[in-house]
Amino acid sequence: MSFLWPLGLLALVGVPAILLLHMRHTEPLVRRFPAIRFWQAAEPTPTPQARFRRPPLTLPLVLQLLAALALGLALGRPVASRAMDLFGVDLRTEPRHLVVLLDGSSSMAATGTGGATRWDSAKSAALSRLEELGEGDAATVLVLGSQVRSLGASDGPSLLRLRERIAALPLPGGRADLDAALALAADLGAPGREREAVLFTDGALAADPASVARLGAPVALEIVPGGGANAAIVSIASRPSPAAPDVPSLYTRIVNFGPDAVSAPVVLLADGLEAARQEVDIPPEGGAVELGWALPPGARTATVRLDYADALLADNEATLPLAAGESALALRILLVSDSASPLERVLAAIPGASLTVEPGERLESGEALGRFDLVVLEHVAASQEALARLDAPLLVVAPQPGGALPVLGVLPNPAIDRIEAGDALLAGVDLTGVTFSEAALLETPPGAKAVLGSADGPLALRMTLSGQDAIVLAFDLAGSNLPRRIAFPILIANAVNDLAPAPPPAGLALGEPLRFEPRAGAATVEIAAPGGEVVSIPVARGRGGSGAGAQPVVHTGTGAPGEYRIIEKDASGAMTGEMAVVVNAGHPRESDLRPNPGLAEALDAAPSGGDGVAASSPVVSYLWPLLALLALAALAAEWIAALWPRRAALRGGR
Repeated sequence: MSFLWPLGLLALVGVPAILLLHMRHTEPLVRRFPAIRFWQAAEPTPTPQARFRRPPLTLPLVLQLLAALALGLALGRPVASRAMDLFGVDLRTEPRHLVVLLDGSSSMAATGTGGATRWDSAKSAALSRLEELGEGDAATVLVLGSQVRSLGASDGPSLLRLRERIAALPLPGGRADLDAALALAADLGAPGREREAVLFTDGALAADPASVARLGAPVALEIVPGGGANAAIVSIASRPSPAAPDVPSLYTRIVNFGPDAVSAPVVLLADGLEAARQEVDIPPEGGAVELGWALPPGARTATVRLDYADALLADNEATLPLAAGESALALRILLVSDSASPLERVLAAIPGASLTVEPGERLESGEALGRFDLVVLEHVAASQEALARLDAPLLVVAPQPGGALPVLGVLPNPAIDRIEAGDALLAGVDLTGVTFSEAALLETPPGAKAVLGSADGPLALRMTLSGQDAIVLAFDLAGSNLPRRIAFPILIANAVNDLAPAPPPAGLALGEPLRFEPRAGAATVEIAAPGGEVVSIPVARGRGGSGAGAQPVVHTGTGAPGEYRIIEKDASGAMTGEMAVVVNAGHPRESDLRPNPGLAEALDAAPSGGDGVAASSPVVSYLWPLLALLALAALAAEWIAALWPRRAALRGGR
């Protein structure tokens, strides 16, 4: 126990003052008698005339001392750390600010034995805490999902509306960031109110003690019941083969987070029809199996389903779109070549790419070829006028004389003697033993950067051509052993990723941000969530040296599993492309329903205050109202004790 106003304890001087008053001799009562001669004859023994006497132990004295003691202590405003909570008494008189951290991650959708989800249990517990607040109190509810949503109330009516909103709140889903929520809570303090925080979660979260310290208040942890063993499909991906782009292969990973091994069938559906089925045995405690299938040619969607009844059924199925379609937001690549080459097969195998092949004569005919995100010129000469009409970044392979790129001659049997090792074009590319029969001798323009070179001239360089970013590979693929090496598809993929905008992914893990670069001509991007909510994002231009590219679009609201529609529109509002991105419920963290044993330790180990932030007042009980009430009761009892003899005398005299 401590005192908030120690100066008030000076009132305790009333206790000895009352004792002194009771120790003093009082004047005797005056009584009239006809004579005192008999008293004189008795010769009584005189008593010493002491000024003070021993304090009489009477009920009025005890009650007066109790009242003075209680009032003196009450003026000192004593507080205790919720000591009276054990008796169900709340003596708090100062307003408080309750911060409720409500875990809304996807793992909270798990059901328990009673059929209620963890989310329902957490909301019920949070509503019970909010009902304890009264007039003058404030509440902040932070709902943790893919994004942190803040709800607040500061008076009686708003607290009632807050409870109604929480009761009707659906599960936001996604991955919860507790540290971000704690940082937000630290900035939402209510002045003049003591702060306390409580976290309602299934325990599958992690916290940094420094984030808890910055909040400046203790965080109580309440683990909600529900859930149990769970197995989940945590990843699904498709990769076409460079040798057969029309026959993709599907790969999936299934993890068992429960304590017992799982034996269950796994079904593969292609366009809704069963294409394969196999029984799998998955080890317990995080054990995993990886499966792969060759998909039927022409399949547009693939779905993997785990037929197993567990606590979280949403992550037992995963879907992946396979074919983008003509109106989709695929990476549009134009290959201008007069002969089939390994380059065509590699470009067709790039994920999310839509390849168009045209002969060189079409390029110079003046016909409209459409809008492309990347133009690849192989063994052709393109004029400045033709390149200006295409208005796209360029990948030039084996350039020929007579085009916009100056070619001075031929380099026979060039050998690599210079490599720009830090350039992204050569990331993961092993050129050991690569040979070339010939390469174009190029006139290196100002500002160009040689990435790969020989003694007589560059073999690969970056430059600007017709106002567009360009990568030039001067060597002829037909006379090189590079196409037969794994370095070739890596080199071409690096060039495409460097020059062209990254298309949207076909599938995402739950809560993973949707990130892509809009195509040329897009002014706005609309993203429609599975629930129907549409978010419109304006496109910002100005990427790289061309200034024509778009800044990446990042959408973080992917907390709900299902299909997200991406629609690109031009400046007039007309749709220029559309694509579906599937977000699956399985995630290595959210599908793991086991509580994090380090969460409670992180919350308990955090000091109350840090990083220069003063700690809030601790959650305490104020004892002065109880002491004041005790003093009042003692004074009332003393008054009754003083009046009772007089009332008795009056009754006896009647």
